[in-house]
Amino acid sequence: MTFSIDTQAERKNISPLVYGYNAYADGTGRAGWANQGGQASLQSLNLRSRRLGGNNMTSYNWENGVSNSGADWCNSSNAGVSATAGAGNPSQSNGLAYYAPGAALQSFQDQSLVLGTYSLLQLPAAGKLPKDIVNVNPPGTCMGSQLWQSTAGPSDVDVGRWVNIVNDKPAAAGALSLSPGVNDGAVYIDEEINFLTQKYGAAASANGIKGYELDNEPDLWHHWTTSSGDSGTHANLYPQVTTVTDVILRNIALATTVKRMDASAETYGPALSGYLGLFSLWAVWDGSQSHQPADWAQFNVEPYASNNTGDRYRYNGMTMATAYLARMQQASQGAGRRLLDVFSFHYYPQASYNATDRVHAARSLWDSTYVEPSWITQSGNGFTDGRGLQMLPKLQQAINDFYPGTKLAVTEYDFGGKTDITGAIAQADALGAFGKQGVYLATYFGDAENFIASGFKIFRNYDGNKSVFPEISVKALSGNNANAAVYAAVSASDPNTVHVIAINRLSSSLNSSFQISHPVSLKSAQVWGVSGNNTTITSRSGLNSIAQNKFSYSLPARSVLHFVLRP
Repeated sequence: MTFSIDTQAERKNISPLVYGYNAYADGTGRAGWANQGGQASLQSLNLRSRRLGGNNMTSYNWENGVSNSGADWCNSSNAGVSATAGAGNPSQSNGLAYYAPGAALQSFQDQSLVLGTYSLLQLPAAGKLPKDIVNVNPPGTCMGSQLWQSTAGPSDVDVGRWVNIVNDKPAAAGALSLSPGVNDGAVYIDEEINFLTQKYGAAASANGIKGYELDNEPDLWHHWTTSSGDSGTHANLYPQVTTVTDVILRNIALATTVKRMDASAETYGPALSGYLGLFSLWAVWDGSQSHQPADWAQFNVEPYASNNTGDRYRYNGMTMATAYLARMQQASQGAGRRLLDVFSFHYYPQASYNATDRVHAARSLWDSTYVEPSWITQSGNGFTDGRGLQMLPKLQQAINDFYPGTKLAVTEYDFGGKTDITGAIAQADALGAFGKQGVYLATYFGDAENFIASGFKIFRNYDGNKSVFPEISVKALSGNNANAAVYAAVSASDPNTVHVIAINRLSSSLNSSFQISHPVSLKSAQVWGVSGNNTTITSRSGLNSIAQNKFSYSLPARSVLHFVLRP
């Protein structure tokens, strides 16, 4: 194996925000600082961004802290977001005021300030929010009438249990309040943003919320009913079947409100759930034309399909992405200001459910030579038809063609493998790809612990002293992407030191030759790595000499190593 590195070629800044995580993704019932392993564990990761978002945030009522789990758990209205974020248990003696206004948001932002991270907050756009909690102490299983939410049904049937989302509070409703009423049938989004800017300042200030995401996974709000009875994550609070037009109009309206309230805040959208959402909005599309959005024929046309090039693989079929970008640019031109700063999507790979596939899974983000073993890439299915997904470069091409200057974010992703070295390999490979491909922000969704933590630390705290992979990515090529990956970087403050991260995907050791083109001679090296069954990153030996900026090294089986090379 040969790794070739040129520190003067392909230089680009790595956004520090790619080293991020979702704040309430913990699945073990832990709350507040205990979520994600506790304060000390989080600080040891040395991450730079946090997102408060997900399915439950689509239904988070900031006025009283209630959220609705939708299809994720029995359509129950509950305290899930507030409790997990660290706001404590809901009040049982204060009527509908289960929590103080914005309690979960404050807990989230206060933790972000301690950690020194950029905060991305998801705002609701789907139309309705839950009003109340029936049983503060619910049963542990779905038992119909005993649930917080009454029997499943669209929000226009169970009208007493929901309130309307209104982006802009009308003058007739009074001035923006820091203590909104919970009985007026409406939740005002400008009032929520005002609440946050009054407490923390605008995004441009030191403590402000930096970005707002325009809801979450609209491709899963309410889709056609599948043979198993699934009709989407939030079919109760969003009773109509989703259309492309409605998603775009809701994003435009919410972005307009955000920019009016805080012009310095960044907006993110549309937070689609993955490749199929980017393809046609329909995350569960099965090839039937009747199982696509009712208005899809308006968007599955040129220039969205290929930018009039005739190349149906220019964007690998991600026509929803191009149509969204084009319409957001058009709306921005009409508004006289940029309404979308960052195009966001989620990525949960279809081929990462075992160790063999997982070590390659991150290659679908960038590698044209990698055709993942999934139904998405199979010939004849109408997606990539035997081609690599190349998610990041294809989406960057869409941005360049339809809304230049828009940044790119992956606001949820998870390759699995938390308890296996392949999890560290996939996590490190993804972080390297995010930096090299120019992603602006990426926030892992899951427990950032065990081997996932190792994948983060190899970039952000490889020596236990919070030393980091530097901020300027440089050219780095692997002689065989199927066997190994390599990423390299230098720092503006220390341009002579070269950092190299090498990943061995194989289940056997790999003899490797490193050839580095660099203006100065490199003479010394330190090596840190993770491999085997131990999640701890340890100092490694085995690099005896560097001659003419070349050296050899045997990479351990399934390992991630960080080389620090100095003059």
